[in-house]
Amino acid sequence: MSESTLIIVPLVRADPPLVGQVEEVARAGASAVELRVDLIRDIESVSDFLAAGPELPTILTVRSEDEGGERLGDSQERIALAARLGRLNPTYIDVELATWEGSEEVRRRMDALCASDENTGRPTLILSHHDLRRTPNKLGDTFDRLAASPAGVIKAVFTPRDALDSCRVLAELRRLGCGRRVIALALGEAGLLTRVLGRKFGAWATFAAGERGGESAAGQPTITELRDLFGWVGIDADTRAYGVIGWPVTHSLSPRFHNEYMRGAGINGVYSPTPITPTYAAFAAFMDYTVANPWLDFHGFSVTIPHKQHALRWLSETGGTISEVARRCGAVNTLIRNDNGKWRGENTDAAGVVRALSSVTDIREKGLGAFSVDVLGAGGAARAAVAVLVEHGGRVTIHNRDEERARELARQFGCESATWEQRVRGAGDILVNCTSVGMAPDVDRSPMPAERFTSGPIVFDTIYNPAETRLLREARERGCRTISGMDMFAAQANEQISLWHGSSGRTPCRP
Repeated sequence: MSESTLIIVPLVRADPPLVGQVEEVARAGASAVELRVDLIRDIESVSDFLAAGPELPTILTVRSEDEGGERLGDSQERIALAARLGRLNPTYIDVELATWEGSEEVRRRMDALCASDENTGRPTLILSHHDLRRTPNKLGDTFDRLAASPAGVIKAVFTPRDALDSCRVLAELRRLGCGRRVIALALGEAGLLTRVLGRKFGAWATFAAGERGGESAAGQPTITELRDLFGWVGIDADTRAYGVIGWPVTHSLSPRFHNEYMRGAGINGVYSPTPITPTYAAFAAFMDYTVANPWLDFHGFSVTIPHKQHALRWLSETGGTISEVARRCGAVNTLIRNDNGKWRGENTDAAGVVRALSSVTDIREKGLGAFSVDVLGAGGAARAAVAVLVEHGGRVTIHNRDEERARELARQFGCESATWEQRVRGAGDILVNCTSVGMAPDVDRSPMPAERFTSGPIVFDTIYNPAETRLLREARERGCRTISGMDMFAAQANEQISLWHGSSGRTPCRP
């Protein structure tokens, strides 16, 4: 880890005044700012700001259109503007590697203006590369070209398919970070991993927006999120990594829950969204990479839609350990790395279902065996719910759009199945939604028409974002007792805490 890892905040507009923006982000913990001249476009404001001597170290950037900037004249005009503003002595000037390599005139101008370090009184040259389409297979080629340059800082940014590509970017950061000042990032949700773990692996800097809407690239967290949600200041070379594997994972409350717990408990760990494309091959490739590269320091994963059964399969095929509960549920929602580097799988959803249902007095007093239950869905969450309901004597009927999946799940657990259409006529005492219908951002959808709720069943939605789904709201308005997915989420997350950290957790987080 670099002890001086910077948080650079991009400035993308001239209003409010640049001086005030810098003062605000400095108070929030920014180490430096980047003047994105191509986005600001108010050249007079930029000139005045630089001439006055900024409060924080400042990167001057006139980004090319090909690498994510907005057009500000042709290439020659852009470089001429960067050279003119560069004479006002910003701390750094960022030039694209392709522009540098493609023009002797650019190299001549920048050689005359910049230095390769900060001890000369001249701006330090940053050479950068931004691939807005992909993360190439031969990733090291780009980093080696940058490393062979005279730049004082090198920067490479890529567009990942999923978190595996982000891990590959981190591998290049780790390879070069000890000998060079390196910024290595991936874009979008899948690239957040590189921003959170960059400090652990020797990044010279990362980028964070001053506020939501102030991003200069896709996937930038705000400085507040980086500091308060992910505990940036506490991340070091010994920080253990955890995450939530799914597709998508933007909606997940797990990073907030687990990061808050670890900070409160004094555990040196960080928990990040870890999106993996929704195929078994993608899941297996990612997990295989973590095994082959233990330096990543992943110690545990939450597993959510659609990878719970993929996790079970991967453990089965690689000789991992699978708990009896996970086998019975046919799904793994928690992965734990053992001291020998092997992974084992657990299912904490089952405990979450029991804990959530037991919050209703009738169920707690009479037991699940006294109730008939309609379960919507046949995925990982449904398997856990059906397994625990059947184990406790509940009379279960499964409804799923894919009727064959419903029949197969019912056969495995010795219960009943019915068509998706028949869910509307279901006579169960309890309705359990295990589909993703109604989950953020599609909060206006419900897996059940409101008129179904006339006989007053207990309605349990395993979705926790939003805390009250449309299904729960309409059921409550018609006099039904409802159970939020937050109850299940908190219970299963505390089980994960116990598995990873050997403690029972604290008061559950609430949205």
